[in-house]
Amino acid sequence: MEEAIPRIQQAHRWEMQILRWCMSDAALRTQILRFIDCLPALESPREVVQHLKEYFPLRSGVLPLPLRLGLAATSPRLITAGAVASATRHTVSTMARLFLAGADLKEAFGRIGQLEGQGFQVSVDLLGEATTSQAEAQRYTQRYLEIIREWRSHLSSTPHLSLKLSSLAFPFEPVDPEGAWRQIRPRFSRILQAAFEQGGFVNVDMEQVALRDLTLTLTQRTLDEQFPGESRVGVVIQAYLKDSEEVTRGLIRWVISRKAPVTVRLVRGAYWDSEVIRSRQLGWPCPVYTEKAETDASFDRLTDLLFEHHDHLRIAVATHNLRSIAHAIAKAQELRAPQSHWEAQLLYGMGEAIQWAIHRHRIPVRIYTPVGELIPGMAYLVRRILENSSHNSFLAANLLEHERAAH
Repeated sequence: MEEAIPRIQQAHRWEMQILRWCMSDAALRTQILRFIDCLPALESPREVVQHLKEYFPLRSGVLPLPLRLGLAATSPRLITAGAVASATRHTVSTMARLFLAGADLKEAFGRIGQLEGQGFQVSVDLLGEATTSQAEAQRYTQRYLEIIREWRSHLSSTPHLSLKLSSLAFPFEPVDPEGAWRQIRPRFSRILQAAFEQGGFVNVDMEQVALRDLTLTLTQRTLDEQFPGESRVGVVIQAYLKDSEEVTRGLIRWVISRKAPVTVRLVRGAYWDSEVIRSRQLGWPCPVYTEKAETDASFDRLTDLLFEHHDHLRIAVATHNLRSIAHAIAKAQELRAPQSHWEAQLLYGMGEAIQWAIHRHRIPVRIYTPVGELIPGMAYLVRRILENSSHNSFLAANLLEHERAAH
């Protein structure tokens, strides 16, 4: 089958330019991402233009000339605020759609079907976390149940979901674990039961370190009390946390004791900026490594640790770092881990060339696929660009390759 052209290279020229700015100028990147993060809350065109001018003062010269001219021309006699606001929303929406499979299930299932037709597997993440009301938590529960019900009507595979427990409860606070448990238990159990009845799988994602222990505790408690022999469940370990090895060893002991494997999804972590800022504000020790090399080394150590216990658990190596992927392949071969015991996972819309390279080596590749409306998609877009905007990132590499091809 002919490989698809990476979608990141099919983006409109304007959106590509914004991504280049995000990677080339740290100060501009911060302002652009701050603006993107607040855009969904801006209700009128006047507010959009006002925020554009506040975030990007014309006299600063931080924006390229065409955008500075467009902002300077906003007046009833020239370019209207409505036109600028509409163009801004369209541009940001198009950027977000590079990394989201769809705003609704019909659109998402169509794209998922294409990925599965190319030989990839998929895990669907319904965007939204840290719900702000009981009603919102209930709506998220119902949407997950809807995805499970509709899955087999559109796809030949079985449901594979990724969810955050904070989306199923309000409040979801470590200071009140029993209160969180009373809310999580019925909703989480309904989703698990519905997925298992369809032969599906549910992965529990991680967020800020403040919620990690509560997330692990409630996941383990649910499985121990209600699904003691079930293995179609996964949890996440974040390599950028300094105590991840200790947490992983405890998780392995639990898996061995329950005598039913679970999948451990190893990631680097997507909340680095907020963790560093919060720890500085509160005067606490920083919970994350502050050097990339330290996180890389942690990822490798955890990869080794997980593969050393491949008889007791399943492993998902979730990274776009080619060296880390190669390390995992070498470790799997060294320890003769069956191919059914591990897979590579990558993010939707990012690093398609890497996905195909792994796929050619007959290693299962699962695409982590976000689905959702624009507003919750904004936070996801900001995290992804922050996470991958260094010159060493796959996103930078894709854009650089696109530049070479264009000249």
